[in-house]
Amino acid sequence: MYQGGSSSVSYMDLSAKAQVEQWRTVNGWIEKRFSAHRIPDAALAHVESSVCAEWAPQSCLFFGFGDDGKGNADPILTGHIFVTYLSEKYPNEKSRFVDFYPPPPDPARFDFYRPKMKMRDGAADRPQGFYVKALLPGDAEGGIGMTHKALSPADIRKLSPWGWGPEGFQFLAIHEGYVQRLTDKKAPAFVLGDYAIAPYGGNEYYSAPILGAVRGRLEIGITNVRDNIPKYAPSHLA
Repeated sequence: MYQGGSSSVSYMDLSAKAQVEQWRTVNGWIEKRFSAHRIPDAALAHVESSVCAEWAPQSCLFFGFGDDGKGNADPILTGHIFVTYLSEKYPNEKSRFVDFYPPPPDPARFDFYRPKMKMRDGAADRPQGFYVKALLPGDAEGGIGMTHKALSPADIRKLSPWGWGPEGFQFLAIHEGYVQRLTDKKAPAFVLGDYAIAPYGGNEYYSAPILGAVRGRLEIGITNVRDNIPKYAPSHLA
């Protein structure tokens, strides 16, 4: 259970310079593991010289990878890259239902279903390349999900098309101190409500990923979007 604690801002550097530098570090890993999706040096240089010149408090820098066929980023690919990153970097307990590219079922092993993941209906298209979104003030101060403590993920979806989606995985990659906040139970587990999961296939997309902690490890799990479970905190980006 979330224990509460001092401001999460003190555990992460929201300056533009710090975030660009961490993106360079993460990009070194991307070059080794997903070389086709390496961020060009020119893109990093451009964002450093342009976006960073007009940086606002509580801003976070994200990147949309791939193409969804409509000129937008592919949030399934983006999620896959960064779930892989977090799984390799941190001791973790990952739900088998958080699988962006599951292999086909194997009936010979009585294995008849696979989870399905997509962006939920009404979620904003994610742009390709770098983009900036801001934390809600309450989330920046107390931890992601503290702004709307009384709402379920389904309620949050009605408030904004910009819920947490691939941004959640990237946030932990760029703000490493926040992972420690989660595992120390100093920040609540938060819901990535812009993703929709059908755990057993079909069209029953009633779940969403969560990022939290279990037994001192990073938890990459799921929760039911209709439920308001106190330890799972939904929110959206400003």
